[in-house]
Amino acid sequence: MRIENINPFLRAAELQPAVLEGPGARMAYDHRLFYILEGEGLLLLDGQEVSLSPDVLLLFRPGIGYHFRGKLRVAVLNFDLTREARHRSRPICPPPVAEFNPALLFDGTTLEELAAPSVRRDGAAFREDVLTLVRLFQKNDPAADAITSALLKKLLSELLCEKQRADPAAALIDRVRRHIRMFAAELRDNGDIGQEFGYHPVYLATLFKERTGETLHHAILAERIRLAGEWLTRTDHSIEQIAFDTGFSSRSYFCTVFKEFTGVTPRQYRLQHVGL
Repeated sequence: MRIENINPFLRAAELQPAVLEGPGARMAYDHRLFYILEGEGLLLLDGQEVSLSPDVLLLFRPGIGYHFRGKLRVAVLNFDLTREARHRSRPICPPPVAEFNPALLFDGTTLEELAAPSVRRDGAAFREDVLTLVRLFQKNDPAADAITSALLKKLLSELLCEKQRADPAAALIDRVRRHIRMFAAELRDNGDIGQEFGYHPVYLATLFKERTGETLHHAILAERIRLAGEWLTRTDHSIEQIAFDTGFSSRSYFCTVFKEFTGVTPRQYRLQHVGL
């Protein structure tokens, strides 16, 4: 999922004035954000030790093994990126890694840009928002729920912006994604994108694949199919017209690619979704 599309659900928010230490790594069933308020300690993450001190901010997606050592006072947020599992409002204590059951995940949606664990050593700028989220969560009313969702999206967006400033390549990939979303129907090949951003197309394609796991060609096709799906359900344009309008050279090629991505033909898709 992209940051602009998230609608967070805050499942729990509290201050933990305790020793966060146990016999081994654990895995959570929802996203966890930890903000260190007081104390010193260590975080064991992927075989590495990360020193912890006040104002360090930690963000993990579900299914990441982590292990705290030390006496720490922390603010903890448990949340999903969508509201699909909001009916499951009670958090689940993270079990040891060996006992983790993927079937119990609240919501498997993750942010592409923040899929890896994030450790911010100077997170002081986020302290007020984190503590405000803890306070608002205690109100347990619809208005507070709406505000915490908006504030959590703001916090995650700011984290992403800071990460991109520290990683120019990540910022470039995000710009390329936005460009594809806006101009997928007009792009002829990787050379068009390379020219737009001033990079050799081979370098840009290689970087995109390394960072996203997806080829530029696949990303362009995926966006064309997404756009075609909207036009199939929102207009009465012919399938041939939609094929050409979304950048495909022929109806037959469009139908082949559409079925590869969706599992159905454009006509079947239109019949299934019109009127929904």
